[in-house]
Amino acid sequence: MFAKKTAPYGSWESPISVDSVVSKSWKLSSPRASAQSGRAFFTESREAGGTSIIEITKDGLKDVLPTEYSAKNSVYEYGGAPYAVLPDDRIIFSNKDNTVHILNPDTSAVLLLTGSPKLRYSNFDAHPVHPWALANQEDHEHDTPTEVRNYIVAINTETGEVKRILGSADFYYTPNFSPDGTKLVWLEWNHPDLPFDAAKLYTATWQADGSVSDVELIAGKDREGVAEPRWGPDGSLFFGKEPNGYRRLFRIPPGQHVSVEVQSDKLDKSEVGEIRWFQGSHTYAPLSERYLVACSVTAGVSQLNIVDLDTGLWKAIGNSSILSEIMLDSVARLDDSSFLVIGGGTVSPEALYKCQLGDDFTITTIRKSTNEELPESLYSIPESLVIISKEAPGRSIHGFLWPPHNPNFDAPDGELPPLIMVAHGGPTSYIGPGLKLRTQYFTSRGYALLALNHGGSTGHGREYREALFGTWGQLDSDDAAEFAEYLVATQKVRSGGVGITGVSAGGFNTLQTLTRHPKTFAAGVCLSGISDLKRLDESTHKLESDYMDHLLLPPGTSKEDKERICRERSPLYHVDQIESPLLLLHGGKDMVTPIDQAQQMADAIKVNGGDVELIVVPEEGHGFSQPPNVRLWLEEEEKWWQRTLL
Repeated sequence: MFAKKTAPYGSWESPISVDSVVSKSWKLSSPRASAQSGRAFFTESREAGGTSIIEITKDGLKDVLPTEYSAKNSVYEYGGAPYAVLPDDRIIFSNKDNTVHILNPDTSAVLLLTGSPKLRYSNFDAHPVHPWALANQEDHEHDTPTEVRNYIVAINTETGEVKRILGSADFYYTPNFSPDGTKLVWLEWNHPDLPFDAAKLYTATWQADGSVSDVELIAGKDREGVAEPRWGPDGSLFFGKEPNGYRRLFRIPPGQHVSVEVQSDKLDKSEVGEIRWFQGSHTYAPLSERYLVACSVTAGVSQLNIVDLDTGLWKAIGNSSILSEIMLDSVARLDDSSFLVIGGGTVSPEALYKCQLGDDFTITTIRKSTNEELPESLYSIPESLVIISKEAPGRSIHGFLWPPHNPNFDAPDGELPPLIMVAHGGPTSYIGPGLKLRTQYFTSRGYALLALNHGGSTGHGREYREALFGTWGQLDSDDAAEFAEYLVATQKVRSGGVGITGVSAGGFNTLQTLTRHPKTFAAGVCLSGISDLKRLDESTHKLESDYMDHLLLPPGTSKEDKERICRERSPLYHVDQIESPLLLLHGGKDMVTPIDQAQQMADAIKVNGGDVELIVVPEEGHGFSQPPNVRLWLEEEEKWWQRTLL
């Protein structure tokens, strides 16, 4: 046994370094496998920036994409799934400049297939027989939100010919072929609706010349919250929809036309299937005629399940220590009895796993998202908290609290820790309980950290998600304050030592909360945040061009009141209420939240005599993703908390 050191919270020494978070960690996504050969791939972020395509071979992992290429795109500004495996094992992918290429994974030879400075492509799906691949295409010939056009196209992978096969809707998501290639399925919706609650599911018959016929509406006519359409190997069509306030899984068996819920009595408060601004979520995968693997989400916590379609049994697999956060593009079928999944757990950083069904279920680590080998004893374990709001009738507010923890340190008797509250982006998103080294960087130094899933967050049912409609800038801000006040009142954290931070819409929450609740928070750190809602509304991109009406205008409110509401809820016009130091970080090339949002906020606070610092990174976009800038963000944030919370 060794004696623990006693030191104030926030000053503990930790083996988790800035390098641990930035240089020794990477993002994993988009597992894919060829239905014909079984060859499997995934994407991985590079330390120098960009995204590579990695093959899983019997001899290990092989980077098959040359470094001058990066598998990404900017369709709908956020991007979408960047590649698909063709029947001959070549790969069609979108490059960082939105051009489309063919990659030979055996030789790493790359050929340009098609591209134009005005066109963007994402969400590819290969036909099993013909040389065609489906994709989302976005046309920026006229680059304004009202004039950008979106299509589903068929790309001939031999000739480069691009045929627009669907284009009457404003938006399209996730086109994909049936296993025999005779049908395709997709999601679409129109202004002013949002994808979360109004996407419609269609099928059509595929013709060999790259056209479609017999278009049929399958689901979504009654705003059923349709998401993630996916074919089973036997020709079944699966999709998620919300019949009772929570998204459930439905199936149309081969040769039938009526959907049937894949029921589970234990999942009445859980969601299956996901739809976000980032298009291309894969959170479940049909494996065979009988079995399916599905991630269910309950109050923000993921659970992996094997579903027996014959008996209706949902069997939970894995455990929360390694798989309690699975989201976005993370699940892929390998064959009838195995699959790939990317996820993180309470004591395990995100990793890519291979799962094998059988008498003894096995899970094998294929690739970790970090090469840091840290003891589990170092990690803080999150506590799932639900508090009840003060106003009547009380409503639930959700969050995950990571207490300060370091096996080598204790704080002085009677001392309470400072708290860093993290507000997620979206604002229709959520934070799960999976282990992130950035979180543990702070908890191992003696900070508590709360991931706030305020009203409006997904993963908690439709009523919770839609609670933010008409109340953005009020409900989410009040939820932040209520949670901070609860943690102080219950003596989990120190009064006067609570900071708030967030990115994008989370940055807006940060700014808004500092103006609405100036006595509650001691400091704020805002990355890519919004300060003026009217200017955001005027400059936003097509995908979100109607989003603010939903978020800002209460039912029955006329659009004539919009300008007044925008001003009332814009932090820029209430800087006189801010009492706490504020750090602003922003990318000079941010096309989602332009740089003037940060510059004008900083100028206004300075004029008012406030404590503010603005750091602009000229070559960065929305949110910091380039490794040197991620490093800058973490270093500057820690210095800010040291100055303001300790």
